[in-house]
Amino acid sequence: MIISAALILVAVGINAGDNRGNIRESFMGRLITGGDEKDCPEGMALVDSPKGLFCMDIYEASAGEKCPVNSPRNNAETQVDLNERECFPVSVKNARPWTYISQTQAIEACAKAGKRLATNEEWYYAALGTPGTQGGANPDDCQISSNWDDQPGGTGSGANCVSSSGVYDMIGNVWEWVSGTADNGRYEGRDLPAQGYVLGVDEAGLAVTTGENQEGSLDNDYFWIKKSGIRSIARGGYWDNEDRAGKYAAYLVSETSFNGTAVGFRCASSIRK
Repeated sequence: MIISAALILVAVGINAGDNRGNIRESFMGRLITGGDEKDCPEGMALVDSPKGLFCMDIYEASAGEKCPVNSPRNNAETQVDLNERECFPVSVKNARPWTYISQTQAIEACAKAGKRLATNEEWYYAALGTPGTQGGANPDDCQISSNWDDQPGGTGSGANCVSSSGVYDMIGNVWEWVSGTADNGRYEGRDLPAQGYVLGVDEAGLAVTTGENQEGSLDNDYFWIKKSGIRSIARGGYWDNEDRAGKYAAYLVSETSFNGTAVGFRCASSIRK
């Protein structure tokens, strides 16, 4: 038993530098928890949160190979894809993000793939560790200043734009729908702040206080909102938000039917048993 314990401690030391703080992904994590690489489907990363482990698409969703329209350029083309039984979103590198899709349609698209649209909280925990945007925008960084060759750019184009869980493009490129809506300026039982720079956030990285001045400790991120009616939630920013984009940035302006060139989505799922 002494020898076994020593070997375990050595294994912990060997793996500690490689698992980015996620014990489930390390050798020791698999030994202790019984987890393995099959926990998440292909194209998804394992993410930890206070509510437990879940899987998140590594890349922004794109239209799968059996979709009639490979890269929808308007909402009618998105609907053509959704009407095709064998068309569903995929998480692959170097693909054009699926845009011109509403929040309602994104929920349907993820369901067709056997997944679900990521929650606001899941999105935030998957984004943690993604470098902030205050240091500028080089070709390998998150696209927040048209700093890639294309707008929107191919998924995973920014080698540095990756979170601690190994999820790419959480900041910039395109806004990403998450599930849930704000109702007349209220979300999950609380009043949301006015539009402005993020000064304080809740456990899901969503603004609780805002102001007119940038807050460096929150990466100068911005909170957009309309306080009338039902408003869908998008996170992260898009290719031209500059340093207002980020893991604390949120856009609660559009109705659930809105679609456009600068907003896409990604899917999440529970741990596969």
